[in-house]
Amino acid sequence: MGDPPDRAVPPSRSTAPSPEDAVPTTHQVLVNDEEQYALYPAAREVPDGWTPDGFSGSEDECVAHVDAHWTDTRPRSVREATAAPRAAAGAGEGA
Repeated sequence: MGDPPDRAVPPSRSTAPSPEDAVPTTHQVLVNDEEQYALYPAAREVPDGWTPDGFSGSEDECVAHVDAHWTDTRPRSVREATAAPRAAAGAGEGA
């Protein structure tokens, strides 16, 4: 018997770094309606639901900016919901 026919072998996944990994990428800081922050490559179109907060730089610079400005990582709706009962309780005091 002869050799088995050649079988199609899917190409293996490349382990080469993506172009974004090979070149330093400028990031921008984005914020959503819940006041949550994210880092995103500055060269890409901003995804729906996110707005640039005006800061861009290296990944490390952006992380430092987010750390300085996003001190309460709870979503805005959660912060407001937990603050509302306290505000209502405080409104009745001193009357």
